[in-house]
Amino acid sequence: MAQFDNNVQPDDITLLQDIMRLVARSPQLEKVAPTILDEARTIMQATAGFYIVFEEPYESFLNNIEEADMPDVDALLAVVEGLSHDVHLSNSLPESLQGKYRGWLLVPIIHRKKIAGVFSLLFDSEIVLSDEASAVLMSLMDGLTIVTSSEKVAARHHKLTQNQNEFVRIVSHDLRSPLTSIKGFASMLETAEEDPKLLHFVEKILNGVTQMTSLVDNIQDAGRYDPETGFYDMERAPADLIDIVQKIVDTHLVPAEKGELSLAVNIADDIPIVSIDADMVERSIINLVDNAIKYTPNGGRIEVGLRRENNDLLITISDNGFGISDENRRKLFNRHFRIRRREHNRVKGSGLGLFIVRSVARHHNGDAFVESVEGEGSTFGIRIPLAGENLPGGSA
Repeated sequence: MAQFDNNVQPDDITLLQDIMRLVARSPQLEKVAPTILDEARTIMQATAGFYIVFEEPYESFLNNIEEADMPDVDALLAVVEGLSHDVHLSNSLPESLQGKYRGWLLVPIIHRKKIAGVFSLLFDSEIVLSDEASAVLMSLMDGLTIVTSSEKVAARHHKLTQNQNEFVRIVSHDLRSPLTSIKGFASMLETAEEDPKLLHFVEKILNGVTQMTSLVDNIQDAGRYDPETGFYDMERAPADLIDIVQKIVDTHLVPAEKGELSLAVNIADDIPIVSIDADMVERSIINLVDNAIKYTPNGGRIEVGLRRENNDLLITISDNGFGISDENRRKLFNRHFRIRRREHNRVKGSGLGLFIVRSVARHHNGDAFVESVEGEGSTFGIRIPLAGENLPGGSA
């Protein structure tokens, strides 16, 4: 019969300190669990060990035991069901372990009052565990519980994010078809009907469809471009930003009610070819131009700029509108944030445009920025570093 030393050795204390630092520094199951499993087996003089997570993220870690010898998950669950978060010893082994080991030690890992997993050490002789050895083991299990809970929360968050992204994708896709149909038939009425009153109604329908289409586009882009939760795969290719910016300015339609608004372009001569996702960047520039048009009073001026600054490429959109306060500037690129002021009451928007702009910039290892003086106007911009993946033939 194996009897453990009742005195915890100084090396064990050092080991516990090192492992808890590891837990604090890298609370990831795949990094922490193998270390805890290996060290616990060494301290407890066990022959083998394993750690199984029963629910998402469904992990398993084995130490000195073959997967073929492992009892199945249902058998393990049946054994640990109802056990408290404590050390349990038994000489009654599952069939797959009989003949190879004499006894095992079990510690259920509890998350939100449910058994999330089980930690086990296997011995080739009968075991008697001292109080101090049990305390050392439970300290290790506390670390394992922390990282398991963290991993399960992360897995749940990932699943919720996936569900949200899938919902946005489906809704965006399904809304496009009726919107396209409505716009097509309304356009036909616009050309076929001469009654001024009906033409006015058709114009209202088309404006509403345009706003809904823009909202659908922004909802979809905000979900897929988000650097933290998005599902969009970038497609980098060499691109000429001069052409992209010039095309946007040349083809952008200024609403009739802003007919006296001027849209100009100012492009430097030293703009290099860059490796970017052109569709993403074009979308972000269009959002910035649309934003400037919405919030600049009629008769104002908007200028789209493209220049180099040190080792960065800057795409800027400047206006001489109302300007933005310091407090609001700090929140502008947050999802769904909109400035509330009397002059903007009739401006439609979802508060997603600038969030998309920042997301696109960060996908290119850059960022978005705003400079503004209240009453004088604002300059919004995207900063793209001329380095790494952003250069043709470059690497991360």
